[in-house]
Amino acid sequence: MLSFPRLILSLVSVLLISLTVFAQRERDTWSTASSSSLEVSGQVRLVESGQPASNVPIRLERFGGGIIDQINSDNSGRFRFPNLQRGYYKVVVNAPGYNPAQQDADLQVLFRAFLMFELTPNTSVAGANLIDVIDARVPATAREEFGRGRAALAKKDELEAIAHFERALFLYPDFFEAQLLLGTAFMDTRQWEKAEGVLSRALAIKPDAASALFSLGEVYWRQKRLKEAEQALMDGLKIDDKSWHGHFTLARLYWDQGEVMKAGPAVGRTLQLKPDFAEAHLLAGNILLRVAQNERALVEYEEYLRLAPKGEFAAQTRELAKKLKTSAPAVKKN
Repeated sequence: MLSFPRLILSLVSVLLISLTVFAQRERDTWSTASSSSLEVSGQVRLVESGQPASNVPIRLERFGGGIIDQINSDNSGRFRFPNLQRGYYKVVVNAPGYNPAQQDADLQVLFRAFLMFELTPNTSVAGANLIDVIDARVPATAREEFGRGRAALAKKDELEAIAHFERALFLYPDFFEAQLLLGTAFMDTRQWEKAEGVLSRALAIKPDAASALFSLGEVYWRQKRLKEAEQALMDGLKIDDKSWHGHFTLARLYWDQGEVMKAGPAVGRTLQLKPDFAEAHLLAGNILLRVAQNERALVEYEEYLRLAPKGEFAAQTRELAKKLKTSAPAVKKN
């Protein structure tokens, strides 16, 4: 059985990490605000490029059925349904060429719910339209190769995807989206040096592309080039502070370096942006356990198991959670 140290409230570092990691999330769960301030808001992004999805229809429904309102996302991919009553709601995003997405919003306890949607291409439709953000100068033949590569990537056939993206880039070397997804395919196949080269070329085309910076930061992290990884991730977050992917990669980087005081806020921000991200709950549990916040660590481990009952680390987490529960009475007596 694991032996856990007692909680020492006078330790400044313990107080700082526990307050910093989860302060924002706890503030979101309680308020004396009137019902007129209840709202559901969020943002919609395209998973393949990380770009905001603008002018996408978003529908708010009662949990038991019935449409309440429908609006389109703005130029930043954001949406907002204000002045709601307490209750349970469903938010449905149904964009042409993409798979439908749906999330539930609980306004029984919370007074604001912020939802993040990431739209994936509907590859069941032959010759699906390309995303609107593609440069209009890209030749039709390059677009066709890009579409085939994107479909192959969605089917987890990275080698086929790589071949199509490389042909698209042969036809049009400044094809940013093809460079970005080729980098993703190289990352999926753990070809880190090739991924680095492609992502660097993507950034030469669009230096302010946060998604490329986040991917490059992860490539550097995988190569143990930690300072370069931190710089790339921080540069990306200066451009897009709403990226859960950027914050989570930064949290993992700090955790690997043993910098718990930096990892805490980064994973806390990740969970604020994407509360249903199982791996972030697991990392949050590890951080809290490191600073002897055992009961709160247990909450995060149980949330990870709820979201990913068959996840990669489910067996180890389940065993650790069991040991934490067993040790709980002993902790409280001290």
